Amino acid sequence: MQNLRIITIIVFLCGGVWILKDWQFQKSENIRQTENASQLRKSDSLRFASQNLTASEIKEYLKYSNPTLASKLKADKINYNRIESIITQKLKYKDTVKSIIDVTSIVSAIKNKMPLKTPFLDTTKCQTNKGFIEYKNDSLKVIFTEKTFNNKTDAVAYWERRQWSFLGIKTRFLGKKQFTAKMYSDCGDPTVMKIEKLKK
Repeated sequence: MQNLRIITIIVFLCGGVWILKDWQFQKSENIRQTENASQLRKSDSLRFASQNLTASEIKEYLKYSNPTLASKLKADKINYNRIESIITQKLKYKDTVKSIIDVTSIVSAIKNKMPLKTPFLDTTKCQTNKGFIEYKNDSLKVIFTEKTFNNKTDAVAYWERRQWSFLGIKTRFLGKKQFTAKMYSDCGDPTVMKIEKLKK
């Protein structure tokens, strides 16, 4: 009878410890998932998102969200389980600057059926295109000899106080500290996704 009581106490203690550990894990997992979802929601305005994923979640991300990278990793024989972090930067650049190149000399050459080769240079803060326009044997060609794109992107991670409401007034005073980031780019509209493997 005494042994049965001791076994019952041990079973209850083990069960209690298991329930406590499971509750702690679920709580930390909930915090992680909430933060990941929050980062994705903010990525449109911040142009930066950071995700903390498990090894299986990284595998799913590569399979469904970034299959191009997945195929490159496969070609290089890099095992998904060995990945510690992934930083992906996307840059969208559209040049809307109007530029005019005078080709009057080419028109004159065509009229007089004289071969001519005229260089051109089209340059902006971010991009330079060099080449020449050639008229020869009743054929007019635009030939690019050089295309250069220059850009510098900085991602600055910092913390700020979370906004909260007091009597209908929004304030950050004494708000909880939260991670955020700001993107700066000389050209285009960059988006950065940082994925880190969850440390156990």
